[in-house]
Formats: sequence, C-alpha cells, structure tokens
Amino acid sequence: MLKRTFNCFLHIGGILTLIMFMSGCSLLKGPLYPDVIYNNRQPLISVTYEYGEIEVKLPLNYIGVVPEIISFEVYAHGDTANPIISILQEAPRVFFVYLPQGVLDIHSKSNIIKIIPQDKNFRPVTVRFKGIRFGRIALPPKSIQMGQLIVNGKVFLNKNEAPLGGVDVSIQNFDNVIKETTTNDSGFYQLSVPGEYKYAQHLRLVAGNNMIFKPFKQKLDFSQTLKMKYNIGMGPNKAMEDPIYLTNRESVHFREQPDIGSETLFLLGAGEAVSVTRVTPGEYYGSIEIKVDSEKMVQLDGWVNRADVILLDLNNVFKK
Repeated sequence: MLKRTFNCFLHIGGILTLIMFMSGCSLLKGPLYPDVIYNNRQPLISVTYEYGEIEVKLPLNYIGVVPEIISFEVYAHGDTANPIISILQEAPRVFFVYLPQGVLDIHSKSNIIKIIPQDKNFRPVTVRFKGIRFGRIALPPKSIQMGQLIVNGKVFLNKNEAPLGGVDVSIQNFDNVIKETTTNDSGFYQLSVPGEYKYAQHLRLVAGNNMIFKPFKQKLDFSQTLKMKYNIGMGPNKAMEDPIYLTNRESVHFREQPDIGSETLFLLGAGEAVSVTRVTPGEYYGSIEIKVDSEKMVQLDGWVNRADVILLDLNNVFKK
C-alpha cells in the first residue's frame, strides 16, 4: 500500500513537473546563443540556428579615367563613425557586398555606402539606401569621375586697373568651347569643366572675344592641380603712351620703314595696340608690345598704315 501510494505520488509529481516545464517554455523567452549548444549527456543532443543574408549589388559607371583602387565602406542607421564592413579593392564594374540579417535600417534611407577612390583627383561618392531584413538589394548605377577642374579670377583694364563686367570668358579644347561665362560687375569669373580634361594637351582659357582688344589666351595645365586662378588684364599696358591706336583687321603689316616694299617685322592681329609718336600722310610710327620669355613684355618700334588702325576710346571698349 505504501509502495503504491509512493508510485502514485511520483506519477503525479512527474505530471506537474511536465506541466510547469511546458508552461515555462510558453511564457519565458530564453537567450539566443550564437554557438552550438550541447546537453553533455548521452545520447548527445545539439541545437543549431540559421540566419538570413543580405546581398547588395551596386553597378558603377566610370566617366573618363578609371581609378586603380577604391575603398568601399558600408554604414547602417546613419552611423558614419562605425562601418559595418570596409573593403579595399581594384575598381570593379559592379560592387557586391554581403551583410548579415538584421543589420540594416529597413524603415528609411539611413544606410550608406561610401565610395572612396584612392586617388585625390577623384571625388568620394555617397550612396544612401533603404534596407531589408534579408534577401537582395539592387541599387541604381552610380557614376565615378574625377573632380571638377576650376579656374577663376578677375578681368580688368590694364590702363587703369578698372574691373570689367560683361566680358566673355571661356575654356576651349582646340577651338571647341567647353564652358563659357561672362564676368560680373566686379570683373569676377569662374569656370569649371569635367575632370576628364585633366590631361588634355590643348586646353586654354580665352577672354575678351566681345571686346575691341586682342583676346587674352592662356594654355591651361591641370595635370598637377584641380584649381587655378588667372587675373586677366585687357588692352594696352600703362607703359604705353597716348595716343593709342588699335588695329582694325587681321594680318596688319608692322614694317621697319614707311616706304613701299619695306621689311615687315610682324603681322599684327585685330585689336593690337600701337602707341603712336609720329604721323605721315599715309603712315603712323609707334611702338607695340611683344611678350618674350612667357611673361616679360618688350616694346618694338615700326610703321603701320593709317587705314589699318583706329583711335582707342576707353569709354567704348566692347564690340558693337
């Protein structure tokens, strides 16, 4: 009788224990373990878990020159101080990255991919995107290019250093205009062209095509920089004495003597300044400025036909 009662008690206790265990499993949430869990008993029982994966695909479009190496950094939830992953690789046509499930913000575009070419001539690019829990994300193509090439400065009148507004300024490759602008009332201008022209051999700055003076032309070499500054003086310099005349056409003969058949020293372009000191019925004698050694200006004397020049009026320096 005692044995039967004891067995009954064990049976009832076992049922209560089982009920409590089952209730506990439904009411309590245990911790998640990243490793395999063993019960250390025989037979050996183990528990494992699986998680999803996020594949991000980003096509890249290179404009002009392609950088050799690019660093990719992926951030989540707008936290740009702690990247989820950083990858340094040769410039790919398509960037792939694989992330664990649950790391991305799935509610807003606070996830970021920073594309950082390992070349100071290229601009870093940032891509923002909305995440998913797991699966594939296909982002639209992103363009990678060199930074803009910039040239700026002021345009002024050489004779009195007055700023010149309304002057046409352009960047040209050979004779093709890439970008053009007009100076403001303070004579300031700024032009920018794509970085693909960084190593162009025939890039030049041109100013004053809408003025009566000879246009200013300067070769541009961006191979060592992304930004330049050129202040541009237009017209004759202070050293040239009045009265000053300007050639009114191309290929004007500047001769050694006024006589017919005299040796031509130079063929002057339209808008060249001549400081006149002597006058004959058909000729003007005076000096012109010639640039030597790239920067130094020297004056040379000679004769021009009176029909090939007009008197300079500083109050009217734009072409009509």
